[in-house]
Amino acid sequence: MIPADIAAATPLVVAMCGIAIYFITKILPRNLRHWSGTLTALILLGTFFILLSVIARHATLTHLSFTGITGGLLVTGIGAVSAWASEGSLDPKGPVHLYYPLFLFALAGAMAIGFANDLFTIFVMVELSAIPVYALCAYRHKEDPAALSSAMKYMLQGVVGTLTALFGVAILYLIGHTLNLSELPKALAGADPSLVIFAAILILLGYGVKLAIVPLHTWLPDAYARAPVGVTAIMVGPTKIGVLIALFLTLSALPAGGGIPRTLGIIVIFFAVLTMTVGNLLALNQRDLRYLLAYSSVAQMGYILLGFGIGMVYNLPLGFIAGLYYAIAYAMMKAGAFIAADVFATDAGSFDTDKMKGLGARHPFLGISFAIFIFGLIGVPFTNGFLGKMLLEQAGMVTSMMSGVVLALILALNSALSLGYYVPVISTLMFSSAERGQCPVRLKPVPLGALTAVVFLAIVTVYFGLFPESFNWISHASEQIFTWGVA
Repeated sequence: MIPADIAAATPLVVAMCGIAIYFITKILPRNLRHWSGTLTALILLGTFFILLSVIARHATLTHLSFTGITGGLLVTGIGAVSAWASEGSLDPKGPVHLYYPLFLFALAGAMAIGFANDLFTIFVMVELSAIPVYALCAYRHKEDPAALSSAMKYMLQGVVGTLTALFGVAILYLIGHTLNLSELPKALAGADPSLVIFAAILILLGYGVKLAIVPLHTWLPDAYARAPVGVTAIMVGPTKIGVLIALFLTLSALPAGGGIPRTLGIIVIFFAVLTMTVGNLLALNQRDLRYLLAYSSVAQMGYILLGFGIGMVYNLPLGFIAGLYYAIAYAMMKAGAFIAADVFATDAGSFDTDKMKGLGARHPFLGISFAIFIFGLIGVPFTNGFLGKMLLEQAGMVTSMMSGVVLALILALNSALSLGYYVPVISTLMFSSAERGQCPVRLKPVPLGALTAVVFLAIVTVYFGLFPESFNWISHASEQIFTWGVA
């Protein structure tokens, strides 16, 4: 079996394992069902190493789908950590036999997107990833009735986005009579550019719902806050990055003529600036740590889209490299931050940051790890977040145009704005003392799965900030998305 086929088969393997996990968990006694989390993590970890071995041994093969393998590594890596962190946080009397299969189905769909060769397969894989997440968002509806309404909001908005994207794909098919990624540029070359741009905008808006770009972000805060922490961890990283790859793989299939990439890039930049600014402003007034992190996730998507938009407008491959690198860095940092926040809230009995005074100091490993994630999201040196933002700034500056410099400045100002909510959180957790009589009582120790997951992600965050050359394969993945060449 050739390496490309091995890599492309991994999403199917993960999906089949999801079916197997259902039956295994179903026959296990309730007091042993929590081991399903460990088994799920091992499945994803094994898949991660398969993909890693393929890219390590055959990195010079031009026919490899570096986009698919890059997405697969992110999905399986963070998925394994999220499954491990979920163990112990789920009620064994609940429908655990449904949780992990749906978990794996969502990840399988996200993995498959990067290996797809046509627009319809990409669309189907996006939905295969999204539908299980709709259900998982409502998993804790008995303990938290608001979880059901948040899941319904997400599903309804997601369905509208789905139909919008499908309409755009249908228009491209009617124009070009094909949906194959390699054939579309030639098939659309003689088409009316305005019609192609209209179809692309529909696809951008449709997938933009799942990416939570402003003003299509209203589902995200409640969904992130009410879903089980393991589900939130895969929503901020694997499934969202899967949709991001889907969007730009689709746009890469459009012809370079007629100013199409530049026009679409301007639209992407508009949404990027709007999304990062609004997300940061909304996060400033949040006292609930879940919602603070959720709104900051909206802002982070703006940073990511800015890189891709710069790449399209200025015909700059560095923009795509910067956007993809920061997307991966963001996924690691934000997944760890949500898992740590859930542990802090369990200890404090509330997600209110004012009731978490000193918890980071009381749990030093957890507190230091959480601080690393926040420093990375701010852009402090020696974290992968710093390198990601540096690449984004560089992408704006190397355009040697005033508009590119302005975009770099907007990014810097938004990063400074984020200090308004990140610094108080770190100060409260690490340096504040609980008021007398309000010190939370520890009912149980920090779950081992959550603690090790958070510490591991913190180590990786620093490692890739210190050794960025470990991410050289990201440039190969970005080249397969950036197809227009340099004029």
